[in-house]
Amino acid sequence: MRKIKINILLKAFKKILEIRETELNIATEFKKNKIFSFLHLCIGQEASAVGVSLGSNENDIFFGNHRSHGHYLAKGGDLKKLIFEVFGDIRGSCNGYGGSMHMIDHSVNFFGSIPILGSSAPIASGISMAQKLNKSKNITIVFVGDGSAEEGSFYETINMAGLYKLPLMVVIEDNRYAVEADIKKRKVKNYNFRNIFQNGLQAHYLRANGNNFVEVYKSTILLRKKILKNKKVGILHLDCLRHAKHSGANINVVDQKSHYRYKNEYKEIIDNDPIKIIKKEMIRRKFNKIKLEILEKKIRDKNNMLFYKTFNTIKIRSL
Repeated sequence: MRKIKINILLKAFKKILEIRETELNIATEFKKNKIFSFLHLCIGQEASAVGVSLGSNENDIFFGNHRSHGHYLAKGGDLKKLIFEVFGDIRGSCNGYGGSMHMIDHSVNFFGSIPILGSSAPIASGISMAQKLNKSKNITIVFVGDGSAEEGSFYETINMAGLYKLPLMVVIEDNRYAVEADIKKRKVKNYNFRNIFQNGLQAHYLRANGNNFVEVYKSTILLRKKILKNKKVGILHLDCLRHAKHSGANINVVDQKSHYRYKNEYKEIIDNDPIKIIKKEMIRRKFNKIKLEILEKKIRDKNNMLFYKTFNTIKIRSL
């Protein structure tokens, strides 16, 4: 595959920063205003959402899960609608009724984030079937966590979608934990995704570093082509790091050093931050380091201004 154009890297950099700042601001205001709702932050997983979005077609359909602020924004979702929905304003993407886990915007082909564990995969397969029957040249992309990839409905979906040769891409965002249970507590020794999906269920399977935008972007382009050409389901398995707790607005080293986490994971989080990785790539591509720092500050400041301009107009829906 050809080298990624610098304008694509720049676009990705801006979107990753937009998602990061939005999540940080939501976390701050969530705690300050005592919003009694579930909250699942995607801080640390921005590159997977942005890489898949930019590596796919704008007419491809997205489905998210309980941790989907980043998926929605990466797909082109409206920042104001996101903020309003999270904080219960009638102007939100679901009129303020759904909260953090419910985003929907057909205008950008984001067909919904569904919080029930593993349930987005079978729903996405139904839309994928419609695409096939309508002879569409686009695909459906659904994001699931590694915990959701253990649900029976998930495997049934891959099997049936493969049987009917549906244009479906399943993105597993593997952040190592199902809430606070790591893979050793959930899977038999030597559990092998590739064997199950590629050899067992006859799907295309690619695994990539989900913290690295370039890897995600290239893998998405390649897998999408294979899905359409060979009429097979595609599994994109992305290894990423979750900076925050499973649920809630706490993002701190205390959690990252908790016993449920891998040893020295807090150091991994610092070293493998998606923002740090894409900045390193841009500098390697001769992007001026000082100009990049100035640009980063401008993007963050602009996003903060837009966030609070919107946030300060919120009128929380009465129950």
